Amino acid sequence: MSEEFVDLSGLEALVQSQEEGIEITIVNEQGNPIGLKIGVVGPDSDRMQKAMREVAAEFAKKAAERESLGEPLADEADARLIAILAKATTHWAPNPKIAGQVVPFSEENVRNLYTKFKIIRDQVEAKAARRASFTKG
Repeated sequence: MSEEFVDLSGLEALVQSQEEGIEITIVNEQGNPIGLKIGVVGPDSDRMQKAMREVAAEFAKKAAERESLGEPLADEADARLIAILAKATTHWAPNPKIAGQVVPFSEENVRNLYTKFKIIRDQVEAKAARRASFTKG
């Protein structure tokens, strides 16, 4: 009787690709590249998983500190998403210029960029949330 098996090397490659991350070319509303590239890790990467745990803890602490523990704040879902994406973002190039000021890469600056420009956040979210974005070839 022959031994049967399932080769999981493709899944191993996917996991490795998510850890390494991808670079997203940011486009404008017409689909034209604006010259900014943003690096992000995949949904199953250690960095993304850690980001989700950290943001959950951060928002739980904020909720506990509020006087009212009732309904979450209206913008909380967006703020959580932005916080997670910022932690999962590895770099950008070149540094963007906003209102005449060059903005260097930092987690705080990424949060600010994703808050100010939903068009950029949406592109990063769409790629970062899909495992297929991290398949090679």
